Amino acid sequence: MNLFHALDPTHVTYLLVFGAGAVGGLLGRMAFGFVGRPAETRRREAASDGPQAARNARLEALTETMPGVPYEFRVGPDGEQSIAFIGDGATELLGLAPEPDGFYERFVEHIPESHRGAFLRSVEEAVTTRSHWRQEVPFDRPDGERIWLLGSAEPDPQEKGALFRGLLLNITERIEEERRREQVIRRVTDAIVEVDAEWCFTLVSDQAEALYGMKEEHLLGRTLWDVFPRTKGTRFEEEYRRVMRSREPVRFEERFGGMGTWFDIQVYPNPDGGLAFYFDDVTKRKEREEQLREREELLRSITENVSEGIYRSTPEEGIVYANSAFVEMFGYESRDELRAADPSTFYADPAEREALYRQEDEQGGLDGVEVQFQRNDGSTFTGLLSTQQVDAPEGNQVYNDGAVTDITKRKRKARRLEAVFNHTYQFTGLMEPDGTMIEANDTALQFGNLEREDVVGKPLWEARWAQTGPESKRRLKNAIERAAEGEFVRYERPVLGREETRMTDFSIRPVTDEEGEVELLVPEARDITELKHREQMLKSRRRKIEALYRATSGLLSVETRDAVPGRIAEVLQEVFDFPLRHVGLVKGEMLVPKETVGEDLSRMPEPKAQPLSEDLVATRAIQAGEAVVVESTGGLENDLDYGTLSTLAGIPIGGHGAVVVGKEAGTFDALDLRLLEVLGGYGTLVLGRLEREKRLVQAREEAEEAAQLKSAMLANMSHEVRTPLMSMIGSADLLREDLREVDLEEAGLEGEPADMAEQIFRSGQRLRETLDSVLELSRLESGAYTLDDDSAYLDVVVREVAQELNLRAHEKGIQLEVGSPGASVEAGLDETAVRRIVRNLVENAIKFTPEGGKVQVRVEPEDEETALLAVEDTGVGIAEEAREDIFDAFKQESEGLGREYEGSGLGLSIVDRLTTMLGGTIEVESEKGTGTRFAVRLPR
Repeated sequence: MNLFHALDPTHVTYLLVFGAGAVGGLLGRMAFGFVGRPAETRRREAASDGPQAARNARLEALTETMPGVPYEFRVGPDGEQSIAFIGDGATELLGLAPEPDGFYERFVEHIPESHRGAFLRSVEEAVTTRSHWRQEVPFDRPDGERIWLLGSAEPDPQEKGALFRGLLLNITERIEEERRREQVIRRVTDAIVEVDAEWCFTLVSDQAEALYGMKEEHLLGRTLWDVFPRTKGTRFEEEYRRVMRSREPVRFEERFGGMGTWFDIQVYPNPDGGLAFYFDDVTKRKEREEQLREREELLRSITENVSEGIYRSTPEEGIVYANSAFVEMFGYESRDELRAADPSTFYADPAEREALYRQEDEQGGLDGVEVQFQRNDGSTFTGLLSTQQVDAPEGNQVYNDGAVTDITKRKRKARRLEAVFNHTYQFTGLMEPDGTMIEANDTALQFGNLEREDVVGKPLWEARWAQTGPESKRRLKNAIERAAEGEFVRYERPVLGREETRMTDFSIRPVTDEEGEVELLVPEARDITELKHREQMLKSRRRKIEALYRATSGLLSVETRDAVPGRIAEVLQEVFDFPLRHVGLVKGEMLVPKETVGEDLSRMPEPKAQPLSEDLVATRAIQAGEAVVVESTGGLENDLDYGTLSTLAGIPIGGHGAVVVGKEAGTFDALDLRLLEVLGGYGTLVLGRLEREKRLVQAREEAEEAAQLKSAMLANMSHEVRTPLMSMIGSADLLREDLREVDLEEAGLEGEPADMAEQIFRSGQRLRETLDSVLELSRLESGAYTLDDDSAYLDVVVREVAQELNLRAHEKGIQLEVGSPGASVEAGLDETAVRRIVRNLVENAIKFTPEGGKVQVRVEPEDEETALLAVEDTGVGIAEEAREDIFDAFKQESEGLGREYEGSGLGLSIVDRLTTMLGGTIEVESEKGTGTRFAVRLPR
């Protein structure tokens, strides 16, 4: 009878159950056949008449045709659980007799204890919810062999309890193959990630998923900066963006604080404009048990996220059933639309369908064959195809059951990982724990000019790479032995290529199985030859630089010009090893040799002074102001014999001279030239310092002489000018007094004699005031003016000065007012200096205020630390352009013979200097034609 006859629900249920079981195997015995072929019809006679006998007969017939062990699992109304039927294949697959009684308990006992709990929980959940059950589980056969099973079942609710019909499939081969594949491709580094040009994730290896704690489907399409915001502003971002810009690979080590882990990171540009990242965890490796747990979770994650399409077909009708995943996989809207399509259109290459017919006939089915399928819209995908022919119980119909697993993304990822494996610049391979090579990447093979057959199947130490001496080979064998015991081994070793030997950072990483046993070794070698060369070069450079700075300490301390060449020659000898080392200094228009050191000077003429116009490497350097290299002495237009020297370098010592070094062949190292320029700079610095010191000594001597002359002049002025001046003023004053007592009209002396006596007196007074101001300013400028720190009452000083000048103000018709502070204003200031400041400011205000004007002076405490002295007038004011110069000596707004106001221009200059000496400040506010206000703030 046809299994789909009248669409009997029981038969459809069997189809679903067995199809669901077939789905679970990525590489197991799944059934898919758009094609069919005639098969033998096998019947079993029922042991007795009746429905139960007939049902058992059908089940037994299915047992012989299904690619697994079918069973029925019964749940009673009280929850009791038992096997109602088990196929005969249980003996071959499980090693257990197919007796239903007690079979479930015996089956559970053979599930490893580590997986038993999860298995029982999955069964309990399916029983409780009456839902589809599917579970992968290891099974230990009685003979000790461990296999992996995929079990599935569909519930059939009944009046009393429920009946689950299901299938057990052997997926051991698939599990082992997946694990080996993961080890071959994914054990190159700890984690691999790819992003596109927009920084969006396009590939995340399983190791990276475990490392990040996020599944690939949660990362794809998101940007690197969204997932890892803590990389912003770090070296990670800097290096990633640099590779994105330059399209040059980079490798660096850095600690990622967000994970507390140090990584050895390789970043490569991808052809699609993005980047590929390789993360190698270089922190302390996790415990072996933790690694096993992560690997188990990784494998479990792979199996749990597989999506398959299931179908049944016949040669006559084509597709008679397909699940939703199958319909969606091939791009159809409904099952009816799918069934109406020509099955040949499901293949990207219709000819491949015929080839699959033949393969199916030869092998009795298809087992995990990769096929390029075509969707309804014409797009293609890669699928794993498995088929199995199924006879209907009545023997009048043959079905082709099968399953397709879409592995397009997996294939793409595998191709990318394989490309990474083969195109990384590291030498990478895979080998057995005994050192036998399993695989080597393209980089390693190309380096050694080898074919895979030259390497695969042979011990690593016999490959060309390892032929670097017996000691190196012995150490390699020891490293392999340690890695085979579970140790991660890493050290530096030479690797022999087709042309040269390179130094590498070599490591062997052990890969363990579920039991913690090492089953695979991953040798890797990173070329560090250039890195080692750079390290040596940097060490050499550092030694030279340190030697230069030590040697130049004596150069910087020389005291005479003649000692400089000798010290430079000593530095040249301590730091450099050139055959010729020469120093010359400029004297007039000649370059005079000072120090010459050479290994074989007997072959060269004695250096002589040469004109600066002569074509020498030294004169070229002096004229250019920088280092000059002459590759051949024959290129110099002079008659000098340089012996065996062919290459010369000249380094200027500013305009003072030059250093010349020479060698017999080759060019000069850039660092040596730079260090020589530094040495020349030091020489320039020292010679410049010595010249400046010489000029300073001369200037100091001239200044000391000028100061002595000034002091003598001031002394002479004080004595030679003040003495006769005071005599003249006194005589003029007596003459004025005498003339007052004489009747000038009677004596005939009225008019001119009296005016002359008054003019002589007043002119003398002005001259004395000018002389006093000049002498006082001179003392202030020379530092000879000393201050007394006794306390002074500023308000008293102001009143006394105002009283002294009140008569002068009255004679000019000016009102002089003194503001009252309300209390005494005491300050620890020199009273003489304060009095001088007040007097000069008030005299100045009276001088520049016309008749009828007013002058106000006041002093008051501004705060606890400052006193304010303010002098304000209604005088002529100061033009804005003249305010900047009013405190300069001998400066007045009106100057020249025709100036309007008399005076030396020293009063405000003295006020400014005295205020500064007292620690105060002075400010001026003025408006032309309105008046002026001076504000002096003094510390209390």
